[in-house]
Amino acid sequence: MKRKNKLPDYDDGRTIAEMNVDGMPWYNPKADKKSKNEEDKPTKKELRAMVRAGYLAYLPRVLATLLGFGMCIFLAYLWLNGWTL
Repeated sequence: MKRKNKLPDYDDGRTIAEMNVDGMPWYNPKADKKSKNEEDKPTKKELRAMVRAGYLAYLPRVLATLLGFGMCIFLAYLWLNGWTL
């Protein structure tokens, strides 16, 4: 019987973090540090989509903060003009 060396679906073989670190037993100072995989770079369209998604993710927090500050300023305005609750 042949043994299949198939990677799991979640493992595509890419390196996420560089493990060639000074002090480790497998450290190789002559390793090529400039060998980046071009297919991993996002395109301009993908980059814009990521930035847009980031802004959309923070939008509720920013709006809630602005609403809170606005309410504080409005209540301070009413308080300083003599209107009581």
